[in-house]
Amino acid sequence: MTILILEDEPSIMKLTSMILEPLGHTILEAATAEEALQQFEESDGRIDLLIADVTLPVSSGIEVALELRSLLPYLRIILTSGYPPHMWNEQDAAELSELPSDSVATLQKPFMPALLLQTVARYVGMSSTATAPRMKIAGN
Repeated sequence: MTILILEDEPSIMKLTSMILEPLGHTILEAATAEEALQQFEESDGRIDLLIADVTLPVSSGIEVALELRSLLPYLRIILTSGYPPHMWNEQDAAELSELPSDSVATLQKPFMPALLLQTVARYVGMSSTATAPRMKIAGN
């Protein structure tokens, strides 16, 4: 399985990758929307899960999710944000409603590694009993 992580905060990117790498999946990293789309192309469209920060400097993780979802109709998506969805800006909230609710999860930062693993397991069918490092992911 291939997981694409779209996160502009380097420390959160590193921690997210560290949590998921022991599961044996291919992890692709992108700090911008452009990098995420480039990673998608370079992987020949073989992305099984997108974990994307909602708020990015130029774009949003939701915009990337919509674009990738148009190319991969069964793509699973986990959106992360420092704010709960009811506090997102109007554009992000509207775009979220365009994604099928059964294929999208949202995680509010900071979240515990076990919650990330549990959410990934729910969306891609892997074991949620994996041991997570004991650390909190902090940041935006």
